[in-house]
Amino acid sequence: MVDPDGGPAGLYYEDDDDDAAETPASRVPLKRVAIISGSVAAAALLVSGIFYGPTVFRVLGQSDTEIKSPEKVGAFALDKSDGAQQTSEYIRDAIASKVNLDDSVGLIYRDGKTDAILVAGTARIWKPEDTLKTAFDMVADDAGGVRDTKDVDAGSLGGTMRCGTTKVDDSDLTVCGWADNGSLGVALFSNRGVPESAKSMLELRTAVEHRN
Repeated sequence: MVDPDGGPAGLYYEDDDDDAAETPASRVPLKRVAIISGSVAAAALLVSGIFYGPTVFRVLGQSDTEIKSPEKVGAFALDKSDGAQQTSEYIRDAIASKVNLDDSVGLIYRDGKTDAILVAGTARIWKPEDTLKTAFDMVADDAGGVRDTKDVDAGSLGGTMRCGTTKVDDSDLTVCGWADNGSLGVALFSNRGVPESAKSMLELRTAVEHRN
C-alpha cells in the first residue's frame, strides 16, 4: 500500500491516530530481517562445523567397524570351553550395558602362561577417552578401580589406548583398553606386566577390530 505522504508502502498497516505516526522509525523491512537471519544461521553452521565437524567426520568414518573372533592371535589361542565362555560373557554383559555397545563379544585367549579376557564391541562413540574410563571403572568396580593408568601405543587404528593395574584377591591384573569413534575393547591380563600387556593388547586389537 502507499502511505499517506505518497511514499513507498511499508510492511505494516497505519492507523490514522497520532500514535501511529510516531512508529515508522521502529519498522524493519522483512527483506533485511531475512538477510540478517540468514547470515546468523550461516555463521552458526560455520562455528558448528569448526568445532564439531572433525568429530562427526571421524564418527561416521568409523561407523562401519566390525569385531571378529579369530581362533589364533600370535601365540594366543581362543579358549572355547564352557567355563571360558561363561566368564567372558559375564564381563561382556556388564561392560556392554554400561557403555551401550551395539555388537560385542567376550573372548578368552591363552598362550600357556597368560590368560587374556577380552571384551570388544562396536558403537558410535563421541568421547573415546570418557567411554574407556567408564569401561575401566566397570571392569574393576569391586577391586578399587584401575590404578596407574597410562597411554600406550594405539597403532594404526588410532583412538585412545591405555593400560593400568587392578587388584583381584591378593594378585594384580593388568588392564588394557582401547576406544575410538567406532569401537571399544578392554582386556584383563594375568601374569603379565604393563609393557608386555600393551604389546599384546595392540596385537589382539589389530586382529579383532576391522573397518570396512
